[in-house]
Amino acid sequence: MEREMTDSSKPKGLAARILGEQPTGLQKTFFWLMILSLTLWPLLFFGSLFFFDAPIRTTVDEISRWGMVLTIWLYPLYLLPLIGLWFRLSKRLGATWLFYLCPLIPIIIFFSFVELASSEYAARKPEGYDSATFKRINESFAKDINHVYYCNEILEDADPKTFRALSEEYSADSRYVWYRENKIEGANPQTFVAPEKNNSLDISIDLAHDDHDYYNQNNPLHVADMGSFKRIDGSWAVDRQNVYYIGLEAEIGKDIVPIGDFRTFRVLNDFYAADAKYVYYKNKVVEGADPKTFVVLDGGNDYGQDKNRVYYQDCGTTIRNLDALKHRNMGNGLYETFHTDGKTVYNPELMAMPVGTDFSTIHRVERYRDWYADKNRVYYENRLLSEAKPQTFKVFPIHYVSKDYVSNNNKDFDYSYDGNRVYYRDSLMHGVDVASFICGYDYVDSISFAFDKNRYYQGRPNPRLEKLRQGKCRVDSE
Repeated sequence: MEREMTDSSKPKGLAARILGEQPTGLQKTFFWLMILSLTLWPLLFFGSLFFFDAPIRTTVDEISRWGMVLTIWLYPLYLLPLIGLWFRLSKRLGATWLFYLCPLIPIIIFFSFVELASSEYAARKPEGYDSATFKRINESFAKDINHVYYCNEILEDADPKTFRALSEEYSADSRYVWYRENKIEGANPQTFVAPEKNNSLDISIDLAHDDHDYYNQNNPLHVADMGSFKRIDGSWAVDRQNVYYIGLEAEIGKDIVPIGDFRTFRVLNDFYAADAKYVYYKNKVVEGADPKTFVVLDGGNDYGQDKNRVYYQDCGTTIRNLDALKHRNMGNGLYETFHTDGKTVYNPELMAMPVGTDFSTIHRVERYRDWYADKNRVYYENRLLSEAKPQTFKVFPIHYVSKDYVSNNNKDFDYSYDGNRVYYRDSLMHGVDVASFICGYDYVDSISFAFDKNRYYQGRPNPRLEKLRQGKCRVDSE
């Protein structure tokens, strides 16, 4: 009799066995919903694999990320013990509602590690900083009693006593102004105003200025008339004396041209502008262009046309009307289009190609590079490459070399080859070993280079290039 009573008092079902006693109907439903949450675990597991994509800053940062990861990875192992423990705790405290807060436990643990990973404790500190006086001013700048820091590196010549951050990128002390870690020569720290953070499409407010000049990043524009100066759009600014090109590949402070008519100046696109007297291409006047009839052609920022001729960049061409020509590959834009009037073939830069160029097969060898080929010949711009065969002609990869990284996932602008023949643009080079030839650009020294196992053809040796030349560094080709 006693044995039968003991057996009948045992909890029945999986939920009851795990919880330690028979749950109510609502508690059982909640239990199975918790078990059902395991179906989402594979997605969370996969997402957690990306937690380490950003670089680890400190030991605290690393511990926090592992805490987040393990909270997710171990979820199937601790879920049932956690449910059972929390159920018994709620019974012991006489607070049934406490059981339904069980899902919050791993969530609270996870976000506690998230908070710790983004806290000051996990932030990387400058080497040799003074812990008693160190203060982080914003995401970019910090200081202590001895130094000012930009991205945890000492900001040279900055005075901690008078230093102030003007934005995430601009700062000043009593003597100097900086853009990031670069000193802005000639800027007045007493009157300097950093550009507002701009989240809209209006880009007329992103130039810094002081009482005597405007600045694009750390570059002074050398404005002639501050009173009349105005930013037109992302590429252009003017005052009553000059036009300032500040767009793509601009040499800030040097891309200045005297203005023709301040009152009628208008922007045509990122590269062209005009007023009543002149047409401008970047920092040059387009000689001979008629501003009244000049229009930018669809399909490319570098093309324009007036009543007299077609223009490529700042140069007039022999083509009077582009629409009168037959086009090949027009669907990919003017940068990839070839043209013909039935006699002469023109390349995408609107240069006349040599007699005999086959219009039906002419094409770029590599996109955005200046080699072309048809079924019979190879050309650089509009010049014939002697002996080059279009079937075997190739462009060398360009190696981009930085302090810690080398990649070659693009094509060079200057060097190509065909069998054992190597070309610099349209010139045949002699004595080059094709198998060991490497060309590219060194970002550390800001120089182009080219070499084989025998000699340097461009640039100069340095430890990075010699390591590449000897095949001792990893090259990323992705």
